[in-house]
Amino acid sequence: MNKTLAIDLDSVLADTMKIWTLIYSNIHNTTITKDDIKAWDIRKILPISAQEISEIFIYVWIHRWKEIPPTEPDLAYIIRQLHKKGYRISILTKRERETVPYVANWLDYYDIFSDDLIFIYDATPKAMYKFDILVDDAPINLIDVVSPKVGILFNQPWNLEFDWPIRVNSISSIENTL
Repeated sequence: MNKTLAIDLDSVLADTMKIWTLIYSNIHNTTITKDDIKAWDIRKILPISAQEISEIFIYVWIHRWKEIPPTEPDLAYIIRQLHKKGYRISILTKRERETVPYVANWLDYYDIFSDDLIFIYDATPKAMYKFDILVDDAPINLIDVVSPKVGILFNQPWNLEFDWPIRVNSISSIENTL
């Protein structure tokens, strides 16, 4: 039986924060990079409201989606290889509804394969969805994952101080980690 590998989109497959920080910097006449975001709650790092954070994410996905790079080279090939090795690939992403078509465009543009594309629009924890393994950059999405499910933290500057036993720096290293 295939194991389902659920993979978050933003900052795990799509390096969204690279473009998000460019937009933020332009708006606020500053120079912020993804590496400057050292906390999951961006408001602890930058003088910004939750609404503006969301508005910038929406803007990035609607107007700049082609500029969002994958988190690593050859990501499409890596995902296909995981699928060929027997993993069912689910992309599990929480987002605003108006960004959905652009997410689909991004996945097509970069030829990222998935068996399932699941959009979360409410506060349902990701742990409630059907998967065997979840790869996510947000510690809050992993804390409710309990055995036999496995949660893997995708390293990003905002989660490096979070104590989590299973971490990866890339999708290509997932299989070796397991």
